[in-house]
Amino acid sequence: MPVSKSPARRGAGPDTDYWARYKELFPRYFWSEETRLASIIVADAKGSTVRDTSGKTYIDLTSQWATNNLGNVPPEVLDVTVKALARYGFLTYFMTPHLPMIDLAERLIENRPSPNLSRVFLELSGTGAAEGAVKHAVEASQRPLILSFLGQYHGLSIGANLIGSLSSHERRYWEAWGGGALYAPYPFPYRRPHGMTEEEYGEWVLGYIEEQVLGRQAEPDRIAGVILEPIACEAGIWIPPPNFVRGLAKLCEAHDWYFIDDEVETGLGRTGKMWAIEHFGVAPDLMAIGKGISGGLMPIAAVMGTEEVMGEAMVAAGTTFAGHPAACAAASKTLEILRRDRIPERSARLGAAALKRMKEWESLPNVGEVRGLGLCLGVELVHDKRSKRAHAELGRRIFFDCVKNGTIPLWNYGDHVIRIEPPLTIEREALDTGLDALESALRRG
Repeated sequence: MPVSKSPARRGAGPDTDYWARYKELFPRYFWSEETRLASIIVADAKGSTVRDTSGKTYIDLTSQWATNNLGNVPPEVLDVTVKALARYGFLTYFMTPHLPMIDLAERLIENRPSPNLSRVFLELSGTGAAEGAVKHAVEASQRPLILSFLGQYHGLSIGANLIGSLSSHERRYWEAWGGGALYAPYPFPYRRPHGMTEEEYGEWVLGYIEEQVLGRQAEPDRIAGVILEPIACEAGIWIPPPNFVRGLAKLCEAHDWYFIDDEVETGLGRTGKMWAIEHFGVAPDLMAIGKGISGGLMPIAAVMGTEEVMGEAMVAAGTTFAGHPAACAAASKTLEILRRDRIPERSARLGAAALKRMKEWESLPNVGEVRGLGLCLGVELVHDKRSKRAHAELGRRIFFDCVKNGTIPLWNYGDHVIRIEPPLTIEREALDTGLDALESALRRG
């Protein structure tokens, strides 16, 4: 059905009849009132805010799931994207290589976390990047198994859903499709066994891998590699003990496993460094990159790898629109801005200030812990501090309370952790206002 009127511009009064039609159609075409996450429909977005169809402006503390790291519609990125679209249209990068893909590869190499990463493979999404990294590990090693960790998230495709294990709900009906994935606990310090220190928990998980996984599930020479989120964001900002990550890297070296670092959500300045793995001082063999790499304007992702794993093996991976020229141009400009404007360092400063303030919320009866690195922050909600029983219903109430009062934190159905992952360019005043709204909601409960 054609629409006869244009959307109201930012700052203009809303056209009631026009927007009422969209409110009517939204639940008919997409999610029902019971299953959608928010109670708004966005009319336009810019920087660290979005505006709904009634003209109300909201502070975006999600950066659209850690994608708009430079804010929504960053002008410099938009400019190069439009120019690349006009110049190249679409080219399949496997068959007709183009200049922007080479420029992007150079930018990625310039920003790599360790010099052993020297090859680039382009993908369309973070899910594709995680799967692409696993494919390279399996085919280069000619080993069938991948070790993953409970509570990790690598995407929602069939393959990525089974490599990860975020929740039993997401694996429902797919339980029999586990295939070549092995799982070990992820050492989440807040929920460590009683009496253990964080370091002891890290050592315990490493011991579990050697004694239970290798001793009872698979010989080491059947495992191609280990895939790890250096911070498990979707699980609720789980930050593992450093000795665990370092010990895992040593296990990989001892057994000739490829260390796969999933930086789709944690990379590109989110945690206060360009890559989250830099907090732990280890060098991955493969790295999955997605979300914020294109400045939020074009879908693109990438896998970086060593010569050994990506230099020779012919791997059947990729998808038609991977490496779109305009997306490559957008990604190159995004990487340039991140370094030029010292965005990771800004993330570290703003995040440290926010975390200091948010730590005071741990005095509230239903806040079990506040944790984070950079602008990757989480508030764990519990029924009581002694049992640490997760309080998902409170998470839902707080999320919708925040939205009602003009702030959108990051929350998903069933979560008991409210996350703060705003654009890394968010204005300090906007961040403080958003935290005010969250604190008020927490105090109301």
